[in-house]
Amino acid sequence: MDNRQKTRDLKKSEEISVGLDIGTWKVCAVVLSQSSESKVPTILGVGITERRRGKARHGRIDNIENTIEDIKEAIKNAVNQSNVDISSVNVGLMNKFVKFNESRGLVSISSQDKIITRSDVYRVLDDAKKIDLPSDYTIIHILPQEYIINNNVKDIINPVGMSGSKLEVEAKIVSALNIDIKNIGLCLEPNGLSIENIVLQPLGTGLAVLDEDEMELGVAVIDVGELHTEIGVFIDGLLKFASTIQVGGRYVTEDIRVLMNTVFSQAEEIKKEFGHCYLPSLHQDRQIMVSGTKTRKPLSFMRSQLCRIIQARMEEIFSFAVEELKSSKLMNKLGAGIVLTGGTMMIEGVEDLGTEVFGMPVRVGLPSDLNYGGLTQEVNKPYFSTAVGLALYGLKNSTTVEQSKNGMTSNKEKQNLFNKVIEFFKKI
Repeated sequence: MDNRQKTRDLKKSEEISVGLDIGTWKVCAVVLSQSSESKVPTILGVGITERRRGKARHGRIDNIENTIEDIKEAIKNAVNQSNVDISSVNVGLMNKFVKFNESRGLVSISSQDKIITRSDVYRVLDDAKKIDLPSDYTIIHILPQEYIINNNVKDIINPVGMSGSKLEVEAKIVSALNIDIKNIGLCLEPNGLSIENIVLQPLGTGLAVLDEDEMELGVAVIDVGELHTEIGVFIDGLLKFASTIQVGGRYVTEDIRVLMNTVFSQAEEIKKEFGHCYLPSLHQDRQIMVSGTKTRKPLSFMRSQLCRIIQARMEEIFSFAVEELKSSKLMNKLGAGIVLTGGTMMIEGVEDLGTEVFGMPVRVGLPSDLNYGGLTQEVNKPYFSTAVGLALYGLKNSTTVEQSKNGMTSNKEKQNLFNKVIEFFKKI
């Protein structure tokens, strides 16, 4: 890419992409590369740092100074491991203020042969962008749901090359608050970074943990973060629905803290080391002793006691997700079931509990489940899913130059209008 300086010996045809996940409790950076000769992305480097105090809340940045330092550390680690000089990143965004609007675009096909071209698709998507949005919002995605030719040929995914005199598109327009995008930029600029793409996080997470068959059959990816849970539904290879729930894994830790009368840090350690969230699959109960300190008494409890605490909250999170899926009216179309991801999914028993609550097949999605080369074990944790997906998004939407009727033109705008929203799910 033109705006990336590379310090390692890269092939001329090799693309570099960096995903930056600014989460609630951590910042993750993942560097991917891919050559034109290989369909397998290579993980070159990974950086992760735990957030300082004044953390982002529910998908928003509320402390610029601390976030600048968090990003600096994560990027530094990724640079040191990958030996790539990073200058731009693909950043995720998802919070309760993100808007999803239905829109429709319509254009006439003016060419003599009436064959639909990419240029026609760009025009119809551009027409779909013409919606009334508040002045403090910016469009970040145009997601076509179907194309229609001559009013009667429907359910078309890619109309290029087909014949027709009129082309319509039904699309979802995703927009975000200007201030949220601006704050991301303010955290990147002091680190010498620019925004390559702002990406809806369920979109990126889906790229990392779902395969093509799941996206075609119908699948929901549910990413349980620290303070909120993100949901994305993919059908026919397209994102059909996305939402966020204002509850996450931190609430599990808080329950342990309150009910076991301990401090938050110790409750978090107990959850990670001894946690289980489905009592029927806890085959061996045992007593657990946690040593105390000068200010904390030793703790003694049965693992089944801990399991009941965790299961109650996890059932609630999954039940909220079920309600969101029901509201989407797509739950009966999830032929591939549910894929759970996010750091909270490291608790034992989540698949069993999820299967019971959702009433369909459930698996835990790891970014290393798909076909990657390089440092795959470095990202073999569900909390890396979004960062890997953001980097994949960047690879699939890299800036190139292509020939047009008017000569050589930058393809950046065209990628924003076409490849980002039409083709990349089909090219996974």
